[in-house]
Amino acid sequence: MINPLHEQIRAILQNAVLQARAPGAVAYVGDLEHTHAHVAVGARQTVPSELPAELDTIYDLASVTKVMATATSILLLHEAGKLDIDAPVSSILPIPAFSAISALHCLTHTAGLNPGRPFYKELNTIDAMLERYAAISLTWPPGTRWLYSDVGYMILGRIVERVSGMTLDTFCKKRIFDPLELKNTAYNPPANWADRCAATEQCPWRGKMMRGEVHDENAYAVGGVAGHAGLFSTSGDIAAYIRALLTGRILKLETVALMSELGATRAWPWQGLGWQLDAWTTKNFGFLPTRDSMGHAGWTGTSVWIDQRTSRFAILLSNTCHPSRATRDNESLRKVFYGGIGKRYYPESANTHTGLDRLVREDFRDLRGERIGLLTHHAAIDQLGRHVLDVLALAPDVRLTRLFSPEHGIRGQAEAGAAVGAQRSAVPVVSLYGNRTAPTREELQGLDVFVIDLQDVGARFYTYPATMKACLKACAEAKLPVLVLDRPNPIGGAIIEGPIASRTDSLVCWGAVPTRHGMTMGEIAQHFRDTELKELGLNLSISMLDSWPVERMFSECSLAWLPPSPNIPTPETALLYSGTCLFEGSNLSEGRGTDAPFLQFGAPWVNARKTLEAVPESVLRGVEIESVTFTPRAIPGKAAQPKYENERCDGFHVTVRNAQLARPLSLAIGMLVALKRTHPNHFAWENSFDLLAGGPHLRSCIERGDDAESIIEGYAAALASYDAVRPKLYVEKLPLT
Repeated sequence: MINPLHEQIRAILQNAVLQARAPGAVAYVGDLEHTHAHVAVGARQTVPSELPAELDTIYDLASVTKVMATATSILLLHEAGKLDIDAPVSSILPIPAFSAISALHCLTHTAGLNPGRPFYKELNTIDAMLERYAAISLTWPPGTRWLYSDVGYMILGRIVERVSGMTLDTFCKKRIFDPLELKNTAYNPPANWADRCAATEQCPWRGKMMRGEVHDENAYAVGGVAGHAGLFSTSGDIAAYIRALLTGRILKLETVALMSELGATRAWPWQGLGWQLDAWTTKNFGFLPTRDSMGHAGWTGTSVWIDQRTSRFAILLSNTCHPSRATRDNESLRKVFYGGIGKRYYPESANTHTGLDRLVREDFRDLRGERIGLLTHHAAIDQLGRHVLDVLALAPDVRLTRLFSPEHGIRGQAEAGAAVGAQRSAVPVVSLYGNRTAPTREELQGLDVFVIDLQDVGARFYTYPATMKACLKACAEAKLPVLVLDRPNPIGGAIIEGPIASRTDSLVCWGAVPTRHGMTMGEIAQHFRDTELKELGLNLSISMLDSWPVERMFSECSLAWLPPSPNIPTPETALLYSGTCLFEGSNLSEGRGTDAPFLQFGAPWVNARKTLEAVPESVLRGVEIESVTFTPRAIPGKAAQPKYENERCDGFHVTVRNAQLARPLSLAIGMLVALKRTHPNHFAWENSFDLLAGGPHLRSCIERGDDAESIIEGYAAALASYDAVRPKLYVEKLPLT
């Protein structure tokens, strides 16, 4: 019987090989107890003759050696009490220049070592190479920054040998490969394995096609055994290794937990002890789109990723450098394969990284040596929960000169509409809400870059984009570059709703965009640059999100939610706010002064049952609505004087059952139409309604008795036109065929 999952993964692998123009590949997808698919496609060799890739094809693992052999060996010695990974390397290897670095620095690529040089052309021992590397100054002090380095793992390989008294390959065989019965895993594979080995490159230096001999030139020069490269294995053996690792049969489970602790390496949160963690889709390591992933990749086309939470893993072995490195395309191979696996196993989640996370990952490249001003608030945190001010402190050569705060202040504790006065901080803080909304020319003087990091909620009513627009205009006039650290639109980027605003001059109506606009702050900044600020020549850069499919809501992004304002306590509130905020423009309570602002609404005069009978089913998709009673109370910092304070209100409570189906603006329109029809003598508009609605059109439609469906349908053409031209930084572009 055909296994549908097996065939799906085969199709994913075939597509990956096709897109990367690779000779072939083998994939193994499984978990602790089950093999979901084990498939081979294409060839293991095309030159001089074609040989098929098979399930037991042996691949040159290249840098996967670092985790499967070297890091595992180091930690075995550490567990046995024979090695202190924090001790200076010079206490083990007689190289005084390495006194400032430790095995831990080497494991985590934070030693400041040179990435690697072609010493194979003149040297043939690891020790000779290490002596040459020791003469090269460290790039920066150990532990302060991250730089991937083969040299650190050459050092670790020699440490294994010095501490154990065995050669590295012997130690690995005795302590890892033999106990796990990995019969197809070895350094320097024996000659009778050669026919099963995938060929790598026709090497001009060695004058032959490499097959069954390590491709990495430095490893080859020292005899094929090194800490950074040299291991050969099959997908089946790697699967057995992973299962043993996850069940404590190689290392103790507490050691495995340390290997994979996200954030343990302060300078580079995505580096574990050997393993790469929480992969980025925009890098060529490969990835599983889950925060709990760990993996590694090799230059020749090999990679492995493990989801620790589910114990699911995906192994991808290829020889993309065959017959020549000129055709090597690991990035396409891994992106297509792991992207397909991700969609199959993680259809409704992502391990999103913010623009602030990218700033760290890129080592503050765009800000080093600069004097910056920062428009931000309390919700500007990285994926580890560190505030942007604490993150910037990791780069001492980034000089934070002045802070600017939006509505609700730096700490996010002021209620909506409240003026924000002077705030205490280590650097001057300028409030841009209340008496003024833009920085002065004097406040921008002495800055090199103006940085913006704000969590928006995805609705045109929210004031943060208006504050950003004022800052962008001021920066454009001052010829000051702007960098926006982007964040997900918490209610997604795929769905747009509502009328296009006919006015753009208000804090709660800041652009000619729909009510639910579908843009991130970075995209909104682009919109302003290309429309209202087009003549000013704004110098705008965006530190982009990673792994944010536009259909994903915030709750699906594996990020911590900090309420960006006091009355948006949850992502569900943010979603419903994009519609129910309209009730602020009427004589309804929008729920301020209760424990469920914007999730419930009503008034003392509402007949809930009668109203619900008049609401069309079409606007209730994805939500459940029920009648409730509530009494608004004054809540310091959230609602000083809520509507109907201390009065019992009858009304409605909305629960989102399916965020993808829910249309909060359509729901709000349906409710307003029903309330107007069922309570003609009680329902009334407030002056702010037209401002919130983007103009008088919606109110006029309701006043003349239009039904909700026709009003909503009337916005379709304008929404389509807007959608065709709005910035879309995160819509995946299909490859040309």
